[in-house]
Amino acid sequence: MPTTEVAPPPRLVSRTAAALSERRARLDTLLARLSGPPSGEALHDLRVALRRTAALARLTGDAPRKGSGRTLRVAARDLRRALSTRRTEDVARTLLLNRFRRDPVRRPIAQRLAARLAKEGDPGPSPARTRALLARLRRAFTRREGALARLHDPLTGTTDPGAEMMLARSVRRRLRRAAKRLRAAGVPGPAGLHPARIVARDLRYCLEFAGVSMSPAAALVPLLVGFQEAAGTAHDLADLIVQVRRLAGRAGAVDRRAALRLLPRILAAEERAHARAQASSRRLLARLKDIEFKWT
Repeated sequence: MPTTEVAPPPRLVSRTAAALSERRARLDTLLARLSGPPSGEALHDLRVALRRTAALARLTGDAPRKGSGRTLRVAARDLRRALSTRRTEDVARTLLLNRFRRDPVRRPIAQRLAARLAKEGDPGPSPARTRALLARLRRAFTRREGALARLHDPLTGTTDPGAEMMLARSVRRRLRRAAKRLRAAGVPGPAGLHPARIVARDLRYCLEFAGVSMSPAAALVPLLVGFQEAAGTAHDLADLIVQVRRLAGRAGAVDRRAALRLLPRILAAEERAHARAQASSRRLLARLKDIEFKWT
């Protein structure tokens, strides 16, 4: 059947293999810096690296055959989830301490609530569990790298043309689907903000890989980053409101009143953050409607 589609970029399989090696090296670098269970920025960086790995595995997972990337995607996802059991409490604790650190009236109760949050939540998986999940991820990396290595020979420049075309079509189709979901969601309200952020984040990670050969689409990345960050801030503040109300309900009369006095400031900040996220969404959607995901 004739088509006017621009030919896919050469060596897409090789680029996928190289990106996969970069993801693995990044994870190994982060893990080498640890001297105990990750927390704070170290945990954040690990979570991002695992998300990027899962996104690449999903985007390029149909080469050499449909679903080939699933094992790696699931292994990266499961390790990230195991490391993230306390994320809500840790983020809420950080926000409480930072938001009220210069407020002499509200700072004491914010510090007491933060201390309670530090003692709550799931303690996380056992060391044996995390070792098993990490070992499974490393095996999945090795299997995926082996599968891609059989499709190309970088020393001679030869590659499997069928795999190249299959991968090009699959990547383009997945990008279009993600963009369609984002457009269908429209400018999100409070309930739709976090789901829209997840779709935008995945599209961003995919375009950071494919966008080098999709120049018009790559221009979306800064807008996706802006929306992801704005929506993330609003989501974290919404979670903080839930945590403060929960802790206030379990506190004594004095601390309950003091805790509830934190809410007006947090609610106002959440409202402003949501407005910024919606404005960012409008800018993104305005640009997204004119974008075609074509190889250039």
